[in-house]
Amino acid sequence: MELYRGAYQIASLYGGRNLYQYLFVGRNTVLADTGIRSTPEKVIFPYLERLKLKPESITLAVTTHADLDHQGGNSAIKRISPGTLVACGEADRPLVEHPQTLYDRRYNHLKAEHGVALEEKASPDAGEPCKMDLTFAGGEKIRLKDDWSLDVLHLPGHSHGHLALYDALARAAFTGDAVQGSGCPKATGGIAIPVTYYYVDTYLATIRYLETLELDALYTGHWPAMRGEEIKDFFADSRRTVEFFDRVILASLKKSPSGLSMKDLVAACAEAAGDWPSDGQILAMFPIKGHMDRLEQHGKVRRLAEARPHRWVAREA
Repeated sequence: MELYRGAYQIASLYGGRNLYQYLFVGRNTVLADTGIRSTPEKVIFPYLERLKLKPESITLAVTTHADLDHQGGNSAIKRISPGTLVACGEADRPLVEHPQTLYDRRYNHLKAEHGVALEEKASPDAGEPCKMDLTFAGGEKIRLKDDWSLDVLHLPGHSHGHLALYDALARAAFTGDAVQGSGCPKATGGIAIPVTYYYVDTYLATIRYLETLELDALYTGHWPAMRGEEIKDFFADSRRTVEFFDRVILASLKKSPSGLSMKDLVAACAEAAGDWPSDGQILAMFPIKGHMDRLEQHGKVRRLAEARPHRWVAREA
């Protein structure tokens, strides 16, 4: 779908959710995200053909962040078009380059202490290892043609190296999973999975930063396109969701003097939310861990590190 002159949204489905990549066509052609392993050959390259472009036309493919459904197609891009440069955020580079590192250090880093994890072996959808040609830290410009460029933004919170692209001419931001509302939606409506930010304060800082931009349109990795007041509502919903986690966690701990484990807290938050599908609830371990770290730093909870799995108890006010 053409969003505006030279900018396109490429859509497919993954796990019942919309999965979007974005293509910017100027003198240089830039692709934002590559989907899962099969996305380039099944979705992106056929879309290019409709535009009378070849895979080799892609100058640069930018992975917004370390997640299998945003980086899995990198190896296919490089295999079909070796001249295309691939890039990601500097802080995400090891996880984007190696799918198993993504699983070990991002998806399963809570297993030893908290007994929660995803499958241990990287999914084939995560693609093959693929070295980055360059990395971004935010503040760079990607020139599409003489009078058109994209600003690279560093928007951490969901991942340390999360990037976004900002088109100042169109007043449009392409933010991947940097901000997540109340959860990732199914393509057919309703919540598919809970929010999956990891680092609470940096996530809130990302929301505040985006609110300072001149924005007429917001395009993401999975959410419908937003404009005007919809953008403000999305940011407000994202902030309310952070408050929801704090509120439910503290209330649950106050009712449980012996403490709660990560699995207990996931269950408590899922019950309070009321609309998380059972097969996706475990993903709430990521924001919950971020909240527990922050609550511990603020002296509101105490972690029982001698327990296996670890448990937390509320500190008396």
